[in-house]
Amino acid sequence: MNLKQMEAFRAVMLTGSVSQAAKQLFRTQPAVSMMVSSLEEEIGFQLFERHKKRLYPTPEANYLYKEVEAIFSRIQDLSQTVQDIQNKQYGFLRIGCMPGPSNFFIPDILADFLEAHPKIQASLQTRTSDAVVEWIASNQYDLGLAEMSKHQSNVGNNQMFELLCTCALPADHPLAEHEVITPAMLDEEPMITLHPDHMIFHDLMQLFEASGHRMNVCLQTRFFIPALKFVERGLGVSVVDPISAFGYTTYAQPGKVVFRRFQPDVYLRIGLMFPSDTPSSMITLEFADLLRQRIEYVMENPELFLRWGE
Repeated sequence: MNLKQMEAFRAVMLTGSVSQAAKQLFRTQPAVSMMVSSLEEEIGFQLFERHKKRLYPTPEANYLYKEVEAIFSRIQDLSQTVQDIQNKQYGFLRIGCMPGPSNFFIPDILADFLEAHPKIQASLQTRTSDAVVEWIASNQYDLGLAEMSKHQSNVGNNQMFELLCTCALPADHPLAEHEVITPAMLDEEPMITLHPDHMIFHDLMQLFEASGHRMNVCLQTRFFIPALKFVERGLGVSVVDPISAFGYTTYAQPGKVVFRRFQPDVYLRIGLMFPSDTPSSMITLEFADLLRQRIEYVMENPELFLRWGE
């Protein structure tokens, strides 16, 4: 029994005649009759009886039709699934993300993506950057966003971004009147920084030492989001990445923290990471492209947070 035989049998059952079935299938009447006859010969029992030029299905035909109809229903479902895959409307997306962007930045982007792709299932897990790198390497994530070294940027399809950091100050801080903040202006000022093993702390320390000024670290955190909360409470100033600054403006009330340019430039290197030994799905690539666009938008429009609340 092949699909063409089942298709001809199904068409005769639906239309009640060979001639109508032939029209439906865009075939000749003899061709449809031959397929039905060959099916009867193959299965070993009669499917139709002819009385007064009309076809009447046998009880066996009615039973077989239920099974054939279920097959064609499954084929239609499969065709819809193929179409959904082609339109990037079907699949599962596993995302691993460093803590900062996973709070507000990535959820907003993922929510937009899922609204446009309602049949897609997704998983967003917050991990340290080192853990994201490890899980990407073991194919446990389809896409990762994490701090990235220059070496990692050269692996597979990884894409690196250098985010120009900004200075967060309490809104009532005297330095908030300035458009640009420098190490000289922060000499002895209480600062909230990341821990000494982080690239931003290392770069800031080099800048302060090179200019002959002291970085007065009063509080250290592992991530930027809690650092901004401490700035909000007036405990000090902090140099943070633009995604954390932008994310803060999406949920916090203006009037407590302001952001100003910081010079000399300090960068946070982050990257979109993909498994190196497996191809990415169309869904993964489309979401990665949307994420890349949003990151570049924040990078190219610092006024999103520099003029926040004004």
